[in-house]
Amino acid sequence: MAALSSSTPVQTAMPPRVSPEIDHEAAALVQFVMKKRFATDPEFLHSTHLMSSATAPKDDALFDFLFAGGNDPHTPDDVFDRLRWGGQFVYVSRDWGQIVHAVQQFAEWRGASGWALERRPVTLKMYPFGLRMFGFARMVHYFVARKVLLVPPGQSSDRFTYNVYLERNHEQMIGGLGVATAAPVSWRDEYEVVKAVPTLERVLVRLKEKFPEADEETLKRRAKKFTEKIFPVFLTREAAILKLLQRDLPKEFRERVPRVISAEQDPKGYVQTLRMNWLRNGGKPLTQLQFAKQAAELLTALHDQAKVMHLDLRLDNVVITEHGVGFVDFGSAVRVGEAFPEASLLGNLFGEMMRTSQIQRMLGKMTETGQVTSEEICRSYHKIDKAVDFFYLAVQINAPQMNPDFRGLVKYDPESREAKELAKLTEAILRPADPEKPAFKSAGDILAGIREIERTLKHSYK
Repeated sequence: MAALSSSTPVQTAMPPRVSPEIDHEAAALVQFVMKKRFATDPEFLHSTHLMSSATAPKDDALFDFLFAGGNDPHTPDDVFDRLRWGGQFVYVSRDWGQIVHAVQQFAEWRGASGWALERRPVTLKMYPFGLRMFGFARMVHYFVARKVLLVPPGQSSDRFTYNVYLERNHEQMIGGLGVATAAPVSWRDEYEVVKAVPTLERVLVRLKEKFPEADEETLKRRAKKFTEKIFPVFLTREAAILKLLQRDLPKEFRERVPRVISAEQDPKGYVQTLRMNWLRNGGKPLTQLQFAKQAAELLTALHDQAKVMHLDLRLDNVVITEHGVGFVDFGSAVRVGEAFPEASLLGNLFGEMMRTSQIQRMLGKMTETGQVTSEEICRSYHKIDKAVDFFYLAVQINAPQMNPDFRGLVKYDPESREAKELAKLTEAILRPADPEKPAFKSAGDILAGIREIERTLKHSYK
């Protein structure tokens, strides 16, 4: 199997390297199709190229393109976990029957649409030594499938509660007049993110997994409340928050948060399906310091200009795009100063979230063990507060590659000077010399600390 790694421009990429274990006939077919059909593809050219053995042990690196040829492993289960979201899988074979069977497997995988057929089976003629000679051509077939789901059909994840998938954007609007056209769009805009309220059946399955001892009727009532009230309320809030961000964020940051394309509402006015532009991982690789600085810049703008708190700033919700570090999933976001009556639905939901979220659990544990002593951060425990965001930012700038999507996108060496300086900064944020008077009380303070490290390192390298 040939793997194309993260989205570094091809001009800076190394030539393909072939491991000794690879099937050379399959590799030749792959190379032929790559040259014949992908050499001028803009999306393909935006990715680096790396040939690797299909039978080599899998690591946790994710790729934008995966190629398989002949008898290389090529089922949806073989390749799903090796592709980034939106990544493409290309299967090449001289056997038309293999191609047809593989297409059927992708189309019917686990009874759901986990893949979009990007290119239907195509046949090319392959000549010896590249010379066109009548009667000597070999038929080479291939097809292309794109990964459009975040998790395999039928599987659950604490990270994804809504139905989230990629869908092709077939229409462009002319002059804002609502006139559909078949004009092609850029490969970066060809797909959009769809976030929809999950079905009652899906929520019921999730609840049974989490509460196996609960009776059926109780679970059905809870599932109905989630699908008819809770999920629509939060999706409606997210749509409103994203519109605020496009209005209130400084222009240079607006491409680094999702933009609402459309929102489908139920008769009560609650959003059932939200369509957004896709902030795709795969921008220019960043140093750890650049990653930290860009994340802190965006968070500062979010807090100070847009007046919004994210409250779920896990690495899963951070992306590295061509525009820089971005944030996604604003479903838990709150406007600065926004208050919820204690007895209200939102008051109860946010109260529970502030007690049970992954970030709050980590903050509680680190406070108990003395890893966090800053009173500014400790006071945010179980509360809706800006400190929740900059606490997690301070922790994560020291471990960017905990998100496998960032491998190849963030240059990280724990023994480097910048890594050690950032570790010192995190320590000063979490455990200040005077816990009651910490020097870092905001995202802006953290940004200033990162800029000071940047100046220090530049001066030392002169």
